[in-house]
Amino acid sequence: MHILCITLTGKQNQGARAIQMTKVIKALQDQGAYVTVITHQNGKLADFNHRAGRIIYVDQAKDAKSSAKKKSLIDKLAETFFPGMDHTTRLAVTKALEVAEQEKPDCIFSSSNPVSSHFAGLRVAEITGLPWLASFSDPKPTTMLPPPYGSRLKRLIPKGYTSGLKKVLQQCDAVHMPTGICLEITEKYYNISLSGKGYAIPPIGETAVKPERRLPSRYLVHLGSITKRLSEAFSRAVADFAEENPEKFGGVLFVGKHHRKTRALMNKYVFGAIIKTKPQVPHKEALDIVSNAGAVLILEADMPFSHALPSKFAESAFSGTPILAVTPARSAIREYLNRHGGGVAVTHSRKDILAALRDIFGKNPAELNRMATEQKALSGNFSFEAVGKKYMELLTGLTDRK
Repeated sequence: MHILCITLTGKQNQGARAIQMTKVIKALQDQGAYVTVITHQNGKLADFNHRAGRIIYVDQAKDAKSSAKKKSLIDKLAETFFPGMDHTTRLAVTKALEVAEQEKPDCIFSSSNPVSSHFAGLRVAEITGLPWLASFSDPKPTTMLPPPYGSRLKRLIPKGYTSGLKKVLQQCDAVHMPTGICLEITEKYYNISLSGKGYAIPPIGETAVKPERRLPSRYLVHLGSITKRLSEAFSRAVADFAEENPEKFGGVLFVGKHHRKTRALMNKYVFGAIIKTKPQVPHKEALDIVSNAGAVLILEADMPFSHALPSKFAESAFSGTPILAVTPARSAIREYLNRHGGGVAVTHSRKDILAALRDIFGKNPAELNRMATEQKALSGNFSFEAVGKKYMELLTGLTDRK
């Protein structure tokens, strides 16, 4: 199968989704697919298998400075108010149509971020008639998400943006999101049905880089920003546990680019040396830190439900480190941990978080080994092979039907 993948990652969106998309491409190639990738400036594709595909860079300037100059004010306005009309998206469509005419791919796979990838996919699908999968890391626009992520200021979103996304959802042959909750709230927001075309496929947590394991530390480790996720209940529970277990617990280590803001937030509730922060580190180093932690923290906001299934949760399942998930009562993370084990899921309750910390950091070696065994079952959901097969079954089904 030849897959035409449109993922217009630029310099400004080289984060977790860009890493995740490179894993999906690898998984598809491992399943025997040939993948032509049309992208902007995706530096995460350094390990791309060129024997099983090729990369076409659009609007690639000689350096970042000239690239920034090339994007005019008109292009920036077009991106916002007339989606699909900016220079990069138009050029991506041109390149994709050349591939479609010359190489006859079997299907189109568009992936955000940015969402302009889908507007390019829409145009190419309209012209070629190829079966098309639109893959979203999160529902768009974010106004449909529960607080603190969503916003009521829907009137500030250009109608061209939302109507363009609705057209993408209606005209694509299949929609992928990481959880069924993402699909549900998208249907409600746009007042459309995705029945028969909506698919929930989890992120890939496995990595080609194997972390270096040493003796576990006494730290609870969190990767990434917590600015919208921190609660007083969590902070107080950590302080309580640190006070009663100074020999078992070294504190919380937050790793990420917002580390100074994180420390300021935590200091609102917790003082002393139990909070440590570290600037953002390369992906491999982050995996090493998690693999040698006393426990890994997955912290979600205090909200009625969680739509998300973060890739860092999937990666943590391969770490061998106990997982403490502070997550809403309804969440995909909770469902996975309840089904397979490998960690503990609690809501933003000071009492429950304290009990979970006592449970995880109080385990003896035999209990930790049992939890590590449970994680092997958990991690099986997020392997290159398991997730790659799901994507291939979906794409093969699309091409067979069309």
